[in-house]
Amino acid sequence: MDTIFTKEPELLHIKLNGSFDLDSFIELLIKIGTEDKNKVIIDATDLQNTDISYDIRYELIVAAKEYLNEETKYAVVWPPKDINNFIIINLNRFGVTIQIFPKLAKAKKWLLSLS
Repeated sequence: MDTIFTKEPELLHIKLNGSFDLDSFIELLIKIGTEDKNKVIIDATDLQNTDISYDIRYELIVAAKEYLNEETKYAVVWPPKDINNFIIINLNRFGVTIQIFPKLAKAKKWLLSLS
């Protein structure tokens, strides 16, 4: 899984390519948690193998809860055929402001509307 970090004036844009890999994604969450931007877009539009099991989704919830900053707002762009709100609902319960979208434009609009 390849990642490209682009710091824009209003947010941090992270583009993911290649194939989903749990260990790489957890490493990404650790790195995101250390960034100083208060708005982050994780763009997985071109990521492959994104129909992940609930076991993996649960592991991502645990890792995100541990590593992500609760004051930062997150938007995730995921391939539409594999969108599942399980992670989002649970992270919202833990106080992480995060939403999932099928299109980058909608994610960016939502993220930039937050204060």
